[in-house]
Amino acid sequence: MFIGKIKIPIVPEVMRIDTWTQAIDIQQIDNRRFMYNPDMGLLVLGRQYAAVSLTDSSHAGELAAAGITKDYDAFVRGWVGTGGDYPVGVVHFAPSVDARNIGLFDRAFDTLKMFADNGLMCGTVVRGFGKEWEQPASAILTDMWQPAAKPSVRRQLKKQPGAKAARQKTNHQQER
Repeated sequence: MFIGKIKIPIVPEVMRIDTWTQAIDIQQIDNRRFMYNPDMGLLVLGRQYAAVSLTDSSHAGELAAAGITKDYDAFVRGWVGTGGDYPVGVVHFAPSVDARNIGLFDRAFDTLKMFADNGLMCGTVVRGFGKEWEQPASAILTDMWQPAAKPSVRRQLKKQPGAKAARQKTNHQQER
């Protein structure tokens, strides 16, 4: 995930991140705007907002605060964070990404792959992507590792033919 990249800490201010050389852990983000340009590998994270905070800026304002004043539409935008109802995170595309808009859809998919390289988990909720309003990241990025459910002993025994016959018979009578 972070191989060959410099891991940088999450700070409350606007962050400008070169995702080709730097890495973050999105599990450390509470609630922030994101703007990502997949062609440049540039991720801008807006200021960290408290859950009840009134936002006094916009994606465009925070992109400008990061020193980017042109090519606004080249950035895929939304919100990212963890906590509350989303313990392993949520990536919310704003505006929503329609599968019929091939250019935006491909760039949003690249955005999800970038987040996968930076702490996105298989259970992270993805909102506003494709035909589904909410879906787990593993439904989109099908190569994501999912923790395997440990099968019950009963299920394991059912899979073994003759499992009952394999039990050792015991003689409960005393020998004389």
